[in-house]
Amino acid sequence: MISPVTTGVLADRRWRLVLLAALASAMLLLALAPLVLPPSYSWVELGTSEAAAQGVDGAWVARAGFVLFGLAVLGVCVLRHRSWGWLATTLHGCFGVGMVLVAVYSHAPWEAGAPYVELEDRLHSVFASVVGFSFIAGVAATLAFCRPRTRASVLGGVAALVVTGIVPLLMDSPVWGVLQRLMFFTAAAWYASEVLRQAAVDRARRPKET
Repeated sequence: MISPVTTGVLADRRWRLVLLAALASAMLLLALAPLVLPPSYSWVELGTSEAAAQGVDGAWVARAGFVLFGLAVLGVCVLRHRSWGWLATTLHGCFGVGMVLVAVYSHAPWEAGAPYVELEDRLHSVFASVVGFSFIAGVAATLAFCRPRTRASVLGGVAALVVTGIVPLLMDSPVWGVLQRLMFFTAAAWYASEVLRQAAVDRARRPKET
């Protein structure tokens, strides 16, 4: 007979695996999105917002990536809320909700003269800004208040802050598409590391609970 403790351990492990798979799948969708877009789309020059732009054939792939990323982060919030505390959890929750909303409200198409809804484009920009701010503030709050801290968690958090803080300043770069994808992959890797941190926390607590 499987004990309640063992059942709980297996459930926690499955939940962590689901979240890691969701994060990886979201990044895969964003990486593969250019393959289904019109030939005029350049993944080197254009960002992920354009890959999910209004009225563009194949934009659903990038939008699906945004939604899955947002939902995965909300799942990480559920997993880590006790360790993060209310402030960091709220900020990361805003990130997750914002990711879903940037999929709902899409960017203008990159091709000149293509029709689009200006209000939707503006809302996309607003929610994209919310996503950027929420991640940076959320990671900073996690570094400040989350315990226990390890050297790896501090270095990972600082690296995430550096990448996500510098990349938005390079929007006029001819390789903006590459840089923005690096930023997304960095954020996803940081959230994945938090899932793995929770696994370590659970292992440390288990003997005490049994």
